[in-house]
Amino acid sequence: MRYPYGPVNLDRWTLTLPDQPPREVAVPHAFDRETSVRFEGPAVYSTVVEVPEGAWLVFEGVSYQAQVSVNGEVVCRHEGIWDAFSVPLDRWAGQRVEVSVRVIKNGGSTFPVKSVLSGFLPYVFHSFGGLFRPVRLVVSSSDPVTPKPAATPRISVDGSRLLLDGKPWMMRGVLTWGWYPEIGRPDPDEATIQEEIETIRSLGFNLVKFCLWMPSHRHLELLAAAGLEAWIELPLWAPSPEPAHQAAMSEELRRIVLQYRHHPNIVCWTVGCELSHETPAAVRRQLTAMVRDLTGCPLVKDNSGGAEMYGGDLREYGTFYDFHPYCDTPFYPVVLDAMEQGPRKPMPILLGEFNDVDVHRDLPHLAATMPYWASTDPDLNDQGVRWQHDLPGFLPVTRFARPGEHHERLMESTRTKALFMRKFVHEAVRSRQDYAGYVITGWRDTPISTAGVVDDQLQPRFSPEDMRSWNSGDCLFIIPTRRPPWVRGGNRVGYLDPFAFEEGPVFWKIGASLERTRTSTLEWRIRGLSGTVASGVWTDVRVEAFQPIEVGEIWAHLPPGEYRLEVVFAGATNAWSFGVEPALPNDRWHEWQKDDPLRRFEDLPMAGSGPLLASWWREDFDPSQRTLVCLSEGEVEPCPFWREAGYEFVGDFWNRLPWAHQWHRWLAVSGDSAISEALLHRLEQKYKVERTLVRVDVRTYRETCLLARVHTPGGMWLTTLRPDGGLGVQPVGVSRNPSGFALLRALAD
Repeated sequence: MRYPYGPVNLDRWTLTLPDQPPREVAVPHAFDRETSVRFEGPAVYSTVVEVPEGAWLVFEGVSYQAQVSVNGEVVCRHEGIWDAFSVPLDRWAGQRVEVSVRVIKNGGSTFPVKSVLSGFLPYVFHSFGGLFRPVRLVVSSSDPVTPKPAATPRISVDGSRLLLDGKPWMMRGVLTWGWYPEIGRPDPDEATIQEEIETIRSLGFNLVKFCLWMPSHRHLELLAAAGLEAWIELPLWAPSPEPAHQAAMSEELRRIVLQYRHHPNIVCWTVGCELSHETPAAVRRQLTAMVRDLTGCPLVKDNSGGAEMYGGDLREYGTFYDFHPYCDTPFYPVVLDAMEQGPRKPMPILLGEFNDVDVHRDLPHLAATMPYWASTDPDLNDQGVRWQHDLPGFLPVTRFARPGEHHERLMESTRTKALFMRKFVHEAVRSRQDYAGYVITGWRDTPISTAGVVDDQLQPRFSPEDMRSWNSGDCLFIIPTRRPPWVRGGNRVGYLDPFAFEEGPVFWKIGASLERTRTSTLEWRIRGLSGTVASGVWTDVRVEAFQPIEVGEIWAHLPPGEYRLEVVFAGATNAWSFGVEPALPNDRWHEWQKDDPLRRFEDLPMAGSGPLLASWWREDFDPSQRTLVCLSEGEVEPCPFWREAGYEFVGDFWNRLPWAHQWHRWLAVSGDSAISEALLHRLEQKYKVERTLVRVDVRTYRETCLLARVHTPGGMWLTTLRPDGGLGVQPVGVSRNPSGFALLRALAD
């Protein structure tokens, strides 16, 4: 049923702005596009209304403060973006009256962003102001905005698992911040919502998280009609600590919850996000209790992200755990392990935001069309409260904003890297019993992020086929092979690389997480360049709904080469590329010598007087000696390898190591830093330096180097790649790391 405000939309209004002639506008409307984005108001909207008996004016959304007048008399003042309010017109029944609304938006000096429920949109672009949702003339014997009863909850909790309508359910959500640049307000029309829904469903999601903004009621109804659930994260983020501001925000939150609680597809509520120290424990406890009392929803949490991740008072309230892990790829599995429930109170764990990965967006298109949100004009695109405002600075100057090979190759390379990352991480989540769901960051690219599953033009970055194996009800995954190394008198955490092996035996255990209980047979095959080289079955394994379990083992004996493992179980499919490397001879490095104060290469027997392998930089390296320098400390600049980055592979080295854009081969050797630009500049004063692996920060477009060839008389390589692994789930030591010794072999040849 539609939210019952009709029947008359008041959609033609006259807008009056300071120093501008009045003009007619269509409501819903945001005035920011008609003046400086820094202008807070007042903006005055006016219209003429024929008033019937029993009439009410219903405002579905005004940002932020509305002062409503009838024939010049102020009859209502309302503050709040996200809740509807009404004005009775009985006094003017049968008359023709002028209605005017004086609007001041948030984000200026009158209502600073942090002092009101601004949500997150001011940090995505800017605040918005105006009659941004419909205004209706309603005939009713009672207030049309009177809250409805709460919907009967459809979600329930069984220990750490979720049930929806009584059946096992796992949340597969996508996060939206309400960014609709085409209209400049978070109020898309029905056609836009339906297009979103079609894409969301096709990519395997079953829920939309409205992160720190409130959708229209029609938006939620359309989701429900399509079988999609909703998570409402109330718009409390980085709030003012002032008690008066917090009291006003608490009252506004209460109004919002009362108006939205009747939607049966809202299965989860969070009071706010990453609140840290700003919101005291007593306030969070009170707000959590309020939401639970008003909604009856079994999934209510005070603080999405959690104090354990984001600091602040460690007392938390609610009925589930909620974490926002944003990790570089090798660290994701071990961070997931660290967040598992253990002996804590059994509750579902939801990853309320996670697994973002910025990619290279279509900068040539932006440079040609120059949308207002990329402009250098502060009237169109003022920084406001955004901590990141890079796009206007780099768009006119970066070489990747010009059409051509570099741009296109970087777009596709970052897209495939993002796909590998998301698949790897989601399989890790599905392999762990305690995780009851997740929300991917995010739905659409924004001015501060290119981690969207759709881009600036609303085109999906991945196909349904790309996402089906890891973002659907059924998921098959590789169970990691443990191999704790012995280090300085004891074992430490260690794993083998599932995507690279030394020639000879290859081995995996395969697990499954299914949305329905089934018994089935695992079928597998390994494909090489000439076709299938090995295959097998593992029969009659029973899998309970959403209880990850091993469903078979795979063992084969393979020569060096590139391969693909394909598995099928209970109708679910998955596949992984992997490589097999020639064995590392025990005497390979005997003629080399080491300078290894960081003890990274203890497992390599080096006692010769030939080429040098070093784990640190020295200014007095002998330029006549062949040298490999693997940097992790000192002359480095910290940066993630996987997140926020794209790569250019330069030169003929990649013919010797054919890994360019083969992201599964990089998991075991990726580092967490780049070579210091100061060091490279010093070397360039004496020698030719070839930057062979160039990191492009796709937030700022600053370029750094992870692998450089220095043309000294003896020949030198500098790198921050890690042939010895050691980060997160990377193998520990070169001898345990086939990709690592393949990298060293290529650098040494």
